[in-house]
Amino acid sequence: MINILIFVVLVVVIIVAEKFRRSFTSLLFKSSSFSSTKRAEKSISKVVSSDAKFLLEDKLPAGLSRETIPKHVAVIMDGNRRWAKKKGLEPMLGHESGARSLVKLLPLCCNWGIKVLTVYAFSTENWIRPRVEVDFLMKLFENILKEELEFFMRQEVRVSVIGDSSKLPRSLQKIIATVTETTKRNSSCHLIMAVNYSGRADIVQACQSISNKVKDGLIKSEDIDEGLINHELETKCTEFPYPDLLIRTSGELRLSNFLMWQLAYTELYFDESFWPDFGEKQFVQALHSFQRRQRRFGGQDGDKLVCES
Repeated sequence: MINILIFVVLVVVIIVAEKFRRSFTSLLFKSSSFSSTKRAEKSISKVVSSDAKFLLEDKLPAGLSRETIPKHVAVIMDGNRRWAKKKGLEPMLGHESGARSLVKLLPLCCNWGIKVLTVYAFSTENWIRPRVEVDFLMKLFENILKEELEFFMRQEVRVSVIGDSSKLPRSLQKIIATVTETTKRNSSCHLIMAVNYSGRADIVQACQSISNKVKDGLIKSEDIDEGLINHELETKCTEFPYPDLLIRTSGELRLSNFLMWQLAYTELYFDESFWPDFGEKQFVQALHSFQRRQRRFGGQDGDKLVCES
């Protein structure tokens, strides 16, 4: 009888001891887990703070001011063929290298706060070039849009194409429609590619559209003003239709029928580099030149300036 009693007591002691062990282990685990969570939260906080600090850091190259960064930069990408000829290469390789220069420029615009980059890719006059070169350029535009779509999405780049697209190859028209639709909600930078574009033709089509509205009684002739014309131009696709800065490469000093209305008060910068050689260094120099200028828009020194953009 005594042996049975002792056996029962031992069983009870073992059960109680096991429950105590489990409770104690659970308490230790919770304490450890709580400490780990706190350490993790502190670690995450440090990372977030570090990222926030990084985001707040001025990403601009030395000497540039964020307050006077142009909102809209337009570029006449000139000199691809001459670059290739100078190196003893086929003209097509010059165009390919020029395309790479454009892709390299986009992240800089995104990082530095330039909201719109408009590039003169193909003018209405360029159709007179050799057929083999024109066909190559059309295919190059198509490949750029296809191959860089993931890059556009990753960099939050919106893409628009201005010009008479009806004369472009059907395959190029389709990829233009796809890319513009896919990227339309991106907001970091707006890339506008002028393909089969003419500044004069842009003004003509705007006048035709306005005259049709007058004829249809939608507006009166006295309603026509600069704002209405601007709304009919192809650059109506962007919030900032007037370029602050125009860059032309290869040393040429002319506008070549590019954005004839929109460039009225744009600062002009001409660079000797051929377009394939135009990189970050040359871009920074152009922006330095822009920021050293005083934009008066027809006023005088000391007047309050109103930026057209």
